[in-house]
Amino acid sequence: MTQTAHSSGARWGVKRIPVCGLGIDSLTLNELMPLLDRMVESSNGSYVSFVDGNLFARALQDPTIVEVLSNATMALPDGAMLMVASRLLGEPLAQRLVGPNVLLSYLRHAAPLGRRHFLYGGAPGIAELMKEKLTAEIPGLRVVGTYCPPFRPLTEEEEGEVKRMIEESGAEVIWVGLGAPKQDIWMAEHVGRIQVPLMLGVGAAFDYLSGTKKRAPLIVQRLGMEWLHRMCTQGGRIFWRNAKSLPLSFYSVVKEVVRVRVGGARTGGGLS
Repeated sequence: MTQTAHSSGARWGVKRIPVCGLGIDSLTLNELMPLLDRMVESSNGSYVSFVDGNLFARALQDPTIVEVLSNATMALPDGAMLMVASRLLGEPLAQRLVGPNVLLSYLRHAAPLGRRHFLYGGAPGIAELMKEKLTAEIPGLRVVGTYCPPFRPLTEEEEGEVKRMIEESGAEVIWVGLGAPKQDIWMAEHVGRIQVPLMLGVGAAFDYLSGTKKRAPLIVQRLGMEWLHRMCTQGGRIFWRNAKSLPLSFYSVVKEVVRVRVGGARTGGGLS
């Protein structure tokens, strides 16, 4: 399923820390910005996944998602659970890197460089609205195209049309907003097939940055409780998804901590 045109974070000098068998890349936001530039400039085909609580829980159950994250150029810690788990396991991750925050930071960082961005995903009209808001906010920002895919799988002809549209736009970075794990699987399937240097899956960033959904207050974000805000404000689907994933994640972390503290052995970084 996955392509091999990309490489893991080790190539970029980033330490990958094992958390319950999943390898998570450890670096700060400031360290990440120039690395994203290098990925664009290398033109090898890279993709970056942001591992939030939901994706973490899904990976614990599904080997396919583990493979997708294993093959990601970087798997970054989006979820607060990963930060807590890494500290309890004795090897703390450097910084929590949340998709919408990284997106905004990189757009601002890359605007003076003339980077060309494409927005792929969101409900109808969301990507265009996001483009309008961001280009008004960030001087020099270049968003060269948007596309809202249907909920069904694309036909072979449609896939070809999307590939041509993205490549002809001259995009260097695709921001993918399909929700996890759909966006991560999409990136793994298309890296090396669509000739764009870098893809990043940022999920809910499309809703937040278009202004169609309200993000948690800053204090809630800093406390790592954004998942609770989403459960309370974004409807039954998000509520029940988190209600299912949180106990599994918590159980897996406790089990791993006990194994490490009692047995002195930890599960290896399966995503290296």
